Amino acid sequence: MKQILILTCIAALGFPLVLTGCNAGAKQKAELESVKAALERTESERDDLKAKMDVVTQTRDRLQEQVDELTASRDQLQEQITELAGSRDQLQKQVEELTESRDLLQEQADELTRSRDAAVTEAKKAQERIDELATQLQAETKKVRELQNQLKQVQAAIAELQDKLKL
Repeated sequence: MKQILILTCIAALGFPLVLTGCNAGAKQKAELESVKAALERTESERDDLKAKMDVVTQTRDRLQEQVDELTASRDQLQEQITELAGSRDQLQKQVEELTESRDLLQEQADELTRSRDAAVTEAKKAQERIDELATQLQAETKKVRELQNQLKQVQAAIAELQDKLKL
């Protein structure tokens, strides 16, 4: 780009110097006009290239801003992924702990159920034994009453005999 500009400037300055020394007239005038036209085209191309370069530069700057924004967004998302992975790991650990706790509680519940069943069985046996003992007690109480009645009869007979003996 600079080379074209330098070449254009040299041509623009060199041709008038060369042409001023010669009096070739129309031919030189035509060449001068041709050089001027070439210079104008070159300057026009240069201006077009500058405008295009400005547009490209602006587009590049916008794209770089977008890249920067997307990079920042990606970094934020990566941080969120890391945080979520940490949270997931903590939740997994809690789930494992709760599962262990549940298993322990289930074992305790099973043990308590077995103990309750054993206690119910024992209570039924005890009730049966109580019923047997109650039946035995009633029988023994009946025997004691009979024996007391017999004792009273014997005591009455002894008292009667003593009364007879005293008389």
